[in-house]
Amino acid sequence: RNGIVEAINHIRKPQCHGGWDWGITQMITGFCGPVKLVATDDFRIDYIYSDQAFSTDYSKCELCVYADITAADGAKSTVTNRFVIDRPRLWWPNGMGEQAFHEVTLDVKGRKIKKRIGLRKIEMVNETDVDPVSGMKGMSCFFRVNGRAFFAKGANWIPCSAFENEQTPARYRDLLESAKAANMNMIRLWGGGQYEKDCFYDICDELGLLVWHDFMFACANYPDGPFLENVRHEVRHQIKRLRDHASIALWCGDNECRGCFRALWDYVIADIPYYFSRFRKRIDLLDAAVADYDPARTFWPTSPCNGPNESGMEEKEEKDAIKGDLHFWGVWHGGDPFNRFTELRPRFCSEFGFQSYPSKETCLTFCKEGDLSLDSPVFDHHQKNEGGNRRIRNTMRRYFRDPVDFDSMLYLSQVQQALAIKTAVEAWRSLTPWCMGTLYWQLNDNWPVSSWSSIEYGGKWKHLHYHAKRFFEPVAVMAVRKTGAADLEIWAVNDGPEPVTRTFTLEEWAFDAQSPRTVRAQREVTLPPGRAVQLDRVSAGEDTNRVFLSLSLGSVVNDGFFTEYKNCALAKAKVRVSSVVSAPEGAFDVTVETDRPAFYVWLNAAGIRGEFSDNSFTLLPGRPRTVRFVPKSRTGTLREFSLALTVTHLNENCRESSSAPTEDKGNAAALRALGLDVSN
Repeated sequence: RNGIVEAINHIRKPQCHGGWDWGITQMITGFCGPVKLVATDDFRIDYIYSDQAFSTDYSKCELCVYADITAADGAKSTVTNRFVIDRPRLWWPNGMGEQAFHEVTLDVKGRKIKKRIGLRKIEMVNETDVDPVSGMKGMSCFFRVNGRAFFAKGANWIPCSAFENEQTPARYRDLLESAKAANMNMIRLWGGGQYEKDCFYDICDELGLLVWHDFMFACANYPDGPFLENVRHEVRHQIKRLRDHASIALWCGDNECRGCFRALWDYVIADIPYYFSRFRKRIDLLDAAVADYDPARTFWPTSPCNGPNESGMEEKEEKDAIKGDLHFWGVWHGGDPFNRFTELRPRFCSEFGFQSYPSKETCLTFCKEGDLSLDSPVFDHHQKNEGGNRRIRNTMRRYFRDPVDFDSMLYLSQVQQALAIKTAVEAWRSLTPWCMGTLYWQLNDNWPVSSWSSIEYGGKWKHLHYHAKRFFEPVAVMAVRKTGAADLEIWAVNDGPEPVTRTFTLEEWAFDAQSPRTVRAQREVTLPPGRAVQLDRVSAGEDTNRVFLSLSLGSVVNDGFFTEYKNCALAKAKVRVSSVVSAPEGAFDVTVETDRPAFYVWLNAAGIRGEFSDNSFTLLPGRPRTVRFVPKSRTGTLREFSLALTVTHLNENCRESSSAPTEDKGNAAALRALGLDVSN
């Protein structure tokens, strides 16, 4: 059972139509998408698909193109043509090279169909090894494209709207371009949603976003018998329809269905072997379909699991993190501290997350100002995870001082979400190449809701998405604080194919300082390809709550804290906008500066669709930052943009120990100082 709809597992509709812990219950009837009835006394072209075979050095590609044709009398045939392509232009994921395409034209008796094909070889590599920490037998889990292994960086995808008419090409493009902008190279198409519209796969091809593709089964036991015969036709069609998309990396049997045998239903627990046999029938059917219709791709039985040939009925456990993919929910559902992420050493984490509230702008699309309260029935209706508000609030007390008002509650919820996922991703990237993938839950929402998404319904980026853009940088530097440790480990990672040399700078700052207290390190470092390197290990001694670290690796910046923010002596920083100027194509450049270190500095242009080039960042005295706001619709004049612009930061949103009154977070005075009229 998910949501309020019983037995939705018997209905071949998106399972989240029955409600989920982030989704509205919206049981849509009828066909999905346009329907047409076509009559002909001639042949019909059913599918066009291809196979690719490369020479060892990728200097040649043999492309075999197939067309399945049904004649007027019902007879079926397959037409085949082979091409040998010398020095092919290859298709690469985002950040690894170009997304090159070749056009194939099928001409049958004058009827022409054109198809775009990306030439590339995709492999999932699962090789047995030994965990050097535990000594236990493990198994690698990583992807290789065109012979090159890479770290998968991305998020999980759910339907982009609960409402069919809102699933527009523009919405798909906006979300997927935001994924690319955050340095992602993979999207997991989650099994409780839908086989997506053609435009989803076309855009992923174009943007270089690989797709971990679940078949559409999630968190349930499914029938056998005639139900499976229906599934057989379903998956045959979907594989043939989709297999030529360069972006599809893998076929996965379902989302978390195996876990149902141990956790959810007494009647299943009473007869696990019987229900597991039904599960295996479906998995075996899907496995055979992939082998028949797309043998070049890996079939992954279920997510999470320990490997492509796993057949046991035991639920995946944390001890199995050293093989296969992992879903880890101990921090959200289990209430573990964020540093719990650092205790795991996964090979590939395909699900993990932490909730936040939407921004006030998005909240006001479903409730009035008077409903902005955790106790409001309207606000609570847009929180579908039981106990979700309590978890957000309890965690906030663990890491931050109390918010000064409800606006600050919304702000802090997004800050702590960003902190949670940043903690996980940076810890796991520091394990490269042991760990080779992090796909957080989740990229998007299907209605305005409190959830794990990094992009709100409507397209607005949360704090997390700006942090993802930074923690998924191809070359990154990070400070990892492990459970029980008093010091910080400083790591750097290089995802590229060649070594890179950068200037590494490590500064220690006091929270109330106007310049670095000391420069602990400044040197050239050369990072090998595809591997994390530890650069330093730093202890604050008795100053854990008085100092923090500022890190830079070339143009990439980060920071590190020795204790929770609520313990830190954060200064009363005065952050101000020092300049707002027009930029090309309707954009605006905004410069901000501060007199004391300020954290999670947040710029917002209320009511104007668009995103900043950077946001939710650390701002240091004497180092002003200029960011560009790129609108997604007409913004109007410089004055209109400036009136909508506000800036805030962490200390402004947390009460002091004396519960001092809140300061005005508006920016009117600064704008007047710039000569901009704000009287209206």
